[in-house]
Amino acid sequence: MMKEIVLTPTYMNSFSCIGSDCEDSCCIGWQVTLNKKTYQKYKKIKHAELSVKLNKGLKRIKNQTASDSKYAYFSMDSEKRCPMLNEKNLCGLQLNFGEDMLSPVCTTYPRMLNKIDQEYELSAKLSCPEIARLALLNPDGIDFDKKEYEVNKNWSTMMSLKTDGVNNRDLFSWEVREFAIDIVQNRKLKISDRLIFLGLFMNRLQEILDRKNYQEINRLVNEYQQKINNPAYLHSLENINDSLSLQIETILELIAARKRSGVTSSRYLECFNDMIRGLDLDGKEEILKSKLEDTYLYNYTNYYLPFMNEHEYIFENYVVNYMFESMFPNMASGKIFKDYTKLSTIFAMLKVHFVGISGYSKGLSTDQAIKIIQSFVRAIEHNDTYLSGMMELLEENGFTTLAHIASLLKDRKSEEIHVQ
Repeated sequence: MMKEIVLTPTYMNSFSCIGSDCEDSCCIGWQVTLNKKTYQKYKKIKHAELSVKLNKGLKRIKNQTASDSKYAYFSMDSEKRCPMLNEKNLCGLQLNFGEDMLSPVCTTYPRMLNKIDQEYELSAKLSCPEIARLALLNPDGIDFDKKEYEVNKNWSTMMSLKTDGVNNRDLFSWEVREFAIDIVQNRKLKISDRLIFLGLFMNRLQEILDRKNYQEINRLVNEYQQKINNPAYLHSLENINDSLSLQIETILELIAARKRSGVTSSRYLECFNDMIRGLDLDGKEEILKSKLEDTYLYNYTNYYLPFMNEHEYIFENYVVNYMFESMFPNMASGKIFKDYTKLSTIFAMLKVHFVGISGYSKGLSTDQAIKIIQSFVRAIEHNDTYLSGMMELLEENGFTTLAHIASLLKDRKSEEIHVQ
């Protein structure tokens, strides 16, 4: 362990793995990638039971993707379980040899460790059920602490940014990220309107980056800080119209993308199938969009809205955690509006799951919300095929403009719903 200055959400102070009590083991359904050093260490293990499992399950990567960091992997068994798991879903390597024997991937997960200059940022993936509960169920929102923290030397750093002595956009990285999080945590607006406001800011910021006029960034942040405190401006966001047809297209593409993606997570598939049944699409070859719109709106007004009116902080916490762990917006990439489009697409997909499942269950509970988001993150956020398919759909249909994204995100006003 080494002590470092770390910026971290306060929920990390309470996290510890719950092991075999976890309802969705992180060692089931995913390929466990090993670096060269770990692979060589495992090949030297002498243990009556584990040596047999290692000889059978340990595989070299022998194609063009192989590298020292992605050198080998564990071949999952017939039940998609890591061969190192025992009957209680505990790792045999850790039980017999300690945590130092784990690969960097296994040691780090569900933690997400990023680095800016000499300071670390530590958060965690919501695909871990325990993290999902800690991060999402705080009605006061996610807070952050900067403090000394013992960082495990074996943890993998996911993203790294250096700004020392650099006179460019990266110097404004944290200022922009902090304001973006402030937008999402501003409860003067509904969460969908906060994301639309974020899009307006990201669109202007992208124009500045394209022109390389980085000195304008501070002025832009100040301008939008004034706007978010202007009641008249915020009221104008509430009057933006939604696009139910675009939201329905999202539902249909979700169904198509699910078939292409090869998702095998049984926990997510339970949620997906409940969504399908809740939207009255189960087993239907032909889909009448007008009927689907009626069902969607009925679920939305009768089951989804009552839950979200009391628990909108769950979506807020989800978005904030996503932004922090992914260092959104990534100023170094120069493609921040594309990052925003991705975030908006993920949010729209997640909302569709909530609307469908709320109809199937005739309501929602916080336990259901955790299951939906945790399994969604595990199956979708970790699945590049799924996400790229959704992004391609938007691009092919010209739906990547700010106006289209706003209509995709926008919640329908309750007074405009007339479904019996």
